[in-house]
Amino acid sequence: MFTHPEIGTVGLSEEAAREQEPIEVYATSFRPMQTAFAGRPDRVLMKLIVSRATRKVLGCHIVAPGAGEMIQLAGIAIKMGATKEDFDRTVAVHPTMSEELVTMKTPVRTA
Repeated sequence: MFTHPEIGTVGLSEEAAREQEPIEVYATSFRPMQTAFAGRPDRVLMKLIVSRATRKVLGCHIVAPGAGEMIQLAGIAIKMGATKEDFDRTVAVHPTMSEELVTMKTPVRTA
């Protein structure tokens, strides 16, 4: 969805996934450099929903400038059955907002 800020979502929501199976939720919130250096208070939110049984990424949700671009790539990975470990093995391009998708190592909650 192209809004301000942009919202990108693909796959299952945390709530829908929790109803189907046990999950892990990885999430981050930060101030992106492109706006932080300009003194703006904008924040980025990212969340990955992961199956505890199969380790497949079931959903990805992003609120950020450029979320529409980032979610497309996450959608391809999810459609291909990527696991959290596949995401973890991906080289993070620095400095980008999208690097956070492959550097979240500890779940913020399990359900």
